[in-house]
Parts: sequence; structure tokens; C-alpha cells
Amino acid sequence: MVAGAACPPSLARTQKGRKKLRTGRTHRPGGEAQLPEWSYANCSSATDTMLMFRGNPSHTFYGTGPLPDSLSELWRFRTEDFNTQLRGKPKVWSGTGWTGQAAMLGNYVFFGSQDRHLYCLDATTGNMVWRYRGGRMFKGSVCLYENRVYAPNVDDRLHCLDAASGDLLWRYDTGRDLDSSPCVWDGRLYIAGESGFVRCIEPETGRGIWKTFVGGIGPGTKLGSNGAEGSPAVDRGQLLVGNYDGELHCLDAITGDTLWKASTGDDTDGSAVLTQDRVFVGAEENSPYLFCFDREKGEEVWKFGNGKGWYSTPAVVGGAVYITGNDGFFYCLEAAAGKVKWQYRMEEHSWCSPAVVDGRIIFGSYGKNLVVLDARTGSEIQKIAVKGRVNSTPIVVNGTVYVGTAEGWFYCLG
Repeated sequence: MVAGAACPPSLARTQKGRKKLRTGRTHRPGGEAQLPEWSYANCSSATDTMLMFRGNPSHTFYGTGPLPDSLSELWRFRTEDFNTQLRGKPKVWSGTGWTGQAAMLGNYVFFGSQDRHLYCLDATTGNMVWRYRGGRMFKGSVCLYENRVYAPNVDDRLHCLDAASGDLLWRYDTGRDLDSSPCVWDGRLYIAGESGFVRCIEPETGRGIWKTFVGGIGPGTKLGSNGAEGSPAVDRGQLLVGNYDGELHCLDAITGDTLWKASTGDDTDGSAVLTQDRVFVGAEENSPYLFCFDREKGEEVWKFGNGKGWYSTPAVVGGAVYITGNDGFFYCLEAAAGKVKWQYRMEEHSWCSPAVVDGRIIFGSYGKNLVVLDARTGSEIQKIAVKGRVNSTPIVVNGTVYVGTAEGWFYCLG
């Protein structure tokens, strides 16, 4: 069934210089979300739901099963369209962007849309509970912590809302676009951005604790694509993030001091994944390698090239690395040595970061299907037609899949 038909599109004013906000308005057709009490301590991490991009601050949790033998549509929800201008030409922004992963708390699913709105839906019916208007597009993934939702926006601000009501609690201005997605580790919120800074913020008040410049905005960089667009990976006191200049920075998460820096050779928008002793991250076309670095020293352990680069964040499960390629192939590599275990030809290239749950892989591409593979063999289990390309990362909670497309549709499959 279709829930929440699209509202009429609105026209944005083109502006020069600093962005003026027409924001902060919350529409509540479903009242307020009846959320459970927060039970996940001082971190945006859970083992029974998805609270942030890739499930936890180290980016190593991808959802919960059991998955059914075959997925089918339970409901879909249509967001609005945002009509504006891009470099002097008409542009329509729709649906969820890259990375655009939803989060879930209780029986509610939260996600940002490129139509300028942040949504809270009833996870069972797909009915809208509330919708909050940001200044520009919500392209990155949201983060839930202590029944608040933190959402990055292209209006340069990190927005903090009450997750029950959708009311704005505070905004933090970073000065440039935010595609980077936040996480909370040890009671502190971390986010990067196109300003070239990594920031540590007090999550209750929005007060800045520290910021460290990691570069990526020098001569030749492009507005809308520079700085540090990846989402910080945080674990055991280390924070890892890549930048436009082809550098991977490791910071002390408590102080913001630089611990080490490694070269990836090109813009590194995909986020790092931290395991016990390794870091995995991919770079783009001019250095088209998926890298494995030693976590403590930043030394390269191995790299694997595909010729076209990587925009996906890998999933690391059971000694294997799973990732979609910008070359049109899905890869499964040995985590220890980077050797190919198997590969699968996709319909199109992909920027989607895969979910790996119950021995199955779920991902999308610039083709208009969501694909399910066997994680051990790479054999195709199912292909589900959806409206629009899938750049966003799916979440899986209790075997139900939630994912958005670039044509304005948000799906629930089970």
C-alpha cells in the first residue's frame, strides 16, 4: 500500500552568499511518537535495532534477523520534491541521498530526505507521525541518542530534535555542507563536514567541545564535494575519517589530537570501518583502491583496486569484506589479505553500503532494484523492483528492511 501521498512541490529562492534558514517548522499529523525509555547507555549503539549509520560508531553492525525466505513490499511512503537551482540550472531533489540510512527506535523509523524534511513514520503502517522542515536537503544518515534525533543538513547545520515530538532543540552551524553523519560515543557526539573540521559536541546542549582541522578544502576542491564528507568511525578512543585530499586521519577521540595520518590517494567519501586491529576504507577514481590499514600505526596492510573507485562503506563480517563498486561489481574479499572470494555483476555501478544479516547481503545500485545475495557464495537470491536508484543504505530490524530511493519513495519490505 502507499502511505503519505506527496504534497505539492515548493520553490526555493536562489541565494548568494550565506544561506538564510527558513526552517524549524514541525508538522504532526500523527501526534507524537510513543517512544520507550532510553536503554542504550552513553552510545548510539544497539544490538536489537539500528540507531545510526552502520549500526554503531565503529560501523560494524548491520541489522537483525531472521530474514524471510523472500521479501515483499509491506508499505511505501512518498516524500515531497524540492525544486531549486544547481549551478544555474533547474534541479529537483527527491528521496533519500547518499548515505541516507534510516534509524529505528521502538516502533518508529526516522530518516532525512532531500526534499528538506526529516521524517518520523510508524514502522508498522508507514503513516507519518511528524515531519520537520530543514533549510536545505537532508542527505546523510540520522543518529538516535537519548530519544533525540541528530540530522546533518546541506544548510550547514546539524539539527537536534526531540524524537517524540519532532521539535527543534538546537542547531550547530559548521559553516559548510554536512553530508557526514554523526555518532555518539562515550557520551560525546562526533561529526565531520565540508568545512574540513571534525567536531566533538555535547549532545544535550550542542556546545562545542573541540574541533580539529583535517583538510580537504585547498585549491582545486569543489564546493559540495570537499572537506571530510565521510562519517567518523569511533572506537576505543580513536576517531577515523577521510578527506577530499586523499588522506585518512586518525584522531584521539577525547582530545582531538592527531595520532596518525595515512594516504589513500584520492577523495575518500566512504566511511572507515574499525575492527579489532584493522581499518577498512575506499577511495575514489584517481586512486581506485579499497585499503586495509593497521589500526594502531596507520601502515598499509593491503589494497585492492577495481579501476573505478569506491563510494560505498564496506561491511566486515566473519573474516570477509563486502562492498559495492563504482565499476558495476559487488565484491567479497578476504579481510586478512584482500583476495577476491567472489564477485557479482550488478545492473549498474553502486554507491550503496550493503547490509549483511543472516548470511545474506542486501544492497541497491543505480539500477532500480534491491538485490539479495548469499553472503557465502555470492549467488543471487532475490531482486526486488523499486522506484528509483538506491544510493542509501538499508537497515534490517527483526528481518524487516527499510530503505529509500532517489525518486522519493521509502520502502518497508518483509
